[in-house]
Amino acid sequence: MESRRKVEACVNCKDRCCARCFDVGEDSIFDCLTKEELELLVKEKRHIHFKAGETILKQNTAASHVVCIKQGLAKIIAEGDGDKKLILRLVANHSILTGGGVFIEEIRHFTVQAVTEVDCCFIDSDKIYELVSRNSKFAFELLKLNNRQNIQMLNNLVGITQKYMPGRVSDLLLYLKNEIFKCNPFDTKLSRQELADMTSMTMESFIRILKEFKSAGIIAVEGTHIHILDEDALNVISKKG
Repeated sequence: MESRRKVEACVNCKDRCCARCFDVGEDSIFDCLTKEELELLVKEKRHIHFKAGETILKQNTAASHVVCIKQGLAKIIAEGDGDKKLILRLVANHSILTGGGVFIEEIRHFTVQAVTEVDCCFIDSDKIYELVSRNSKFAFELLKLNNRQNIQMLNNLVGITQKYMPGRVSDLLLYLKNEIFKCNPFDTKLSRQELADMTSMTMESFIRILKEFKSAGIIAVEGTHIHILDEDALNVISKKG
């Protein structure tokens, strides 16, 4: 039976699935697991397809699963009072999400929402706990992964709070080009409001800075497509803040 969100057993599960589904990305932490440990990991794993706009993980819900994004683009959102929210970062292919609370409080500390269609696997957190206690190398790699993610979000917050608006927009454009899409030009697949949310700016202010960069010949913009023409200029603006 078809539904708005299709939930099914992962049809791609094969021997050493989590180690072989991808040959790059954060999921490489699974390479240090034995065959038996991988079998434990993928037991009852569920493959889920999300449409654009659907919520993958919800802030303040139980951190019952770890999510591995196989394909697609999603955004991590910190939700405040009322309608206040801040997009902390984006996650693309080959990303692992714990929700920020797998080992502490067992509550998710942010929301994850699909930007495009997203294919991902949900793995029971209890299995992660067991593997961490059994395999020290896996525990170490998972700790490094969480630290990298936290540092990235911290650097983003520091830029938002300490830089002027041109510096924030420069940081965002460089982040999208070098960390998320890894190409130039690129299609952000994000609305102007979403891009503004990532810089903690109003949409009007964000569009104004974008137009200034375009007039200066630093970027070319057409809809959601952005072409960085002068990356050196963006780096200078970013450093000056």
